[in-house]
Amino acid sequence: MHVLPALACALLGALGGLLVPFLIAQCPEPDHDPAEDPEDYPDHVPFAELAARPGLRAKAVVACALAAGVLGLVVGWGWGLVWLLYLVPVCCALTVIDYVTWYLPSRLIRPSWAITGVLVAVVAAIVAEPRVALWGLIGFLALGGYYGLMRLLSPRAMAGGDVRLGALLGIALGPFGSGVLLVSVLAAAVLGVLAMVPLRRSGTMIRRRVPYGPFLVLGALVAVVVGQVLSAA
Repeated sequence: MHVLPALACALLGALGGLLVPFLIAQCPEPDHDPAEDPEDYPDHVPFAELAARPGLRAKAVVACALAAGVLGLVVGWGWGLVWLLYLVPVCCALTVIDYVTWYLPSRLIRPSWAITGVLVAVVAAIVAEPRVALWGLIGFLALGGYYGLMRLLSPRAMAGGDVRLGALLGIALGPFGSGVLLVSVLAAAVLGVLAMVPLRRSGTMIRRRVPYGPFLVLGALVAVVVGQVLSAA
């Protein structure tokens, strides 16, 4: 375990958490889909209103500091932190939005495809390891393809935003290897199932459904931790 990188990453994560309300407020309101049954979804909360909620920034700072600190603890000063730390506030904003509104805005996800891909490619060039960039592409195609297939098989269980987020996480996880990609899928599924009971009791769960984006993000974090711990064993 790497204590100094953990502390440094926690500080950077906390700074990134300050941006979470801004990221949420920049997202355009989603267009209404006439094919959707409004009873299947919670009442929409405007993004500007969500971003202005009291305590959101403080909670985001804590969450991002914890997530970034855990990444620093297990990754150390590894190059993977370059793109993982960038994604911490982005994924925090997406988690908040999806948990409250059941929507994952492309305004945050699509640019992050390019930014994360560029960061992975730059690192690959610096360390002279083309396979790092190749695995980023493989991760993008693998997780994007997998969740895309799940959406085709069960459109009510998997939304387009989940597919796009899965592809984004694939870019970040791919350089860590196929095992980490697989663990992320399994961890997201298990966490989603385990969350059904408390979400049902809290009223967030509607008609046996849960917003899946938060579990994709948590699954990715678990996968990195598991992958690094096993590789160090």
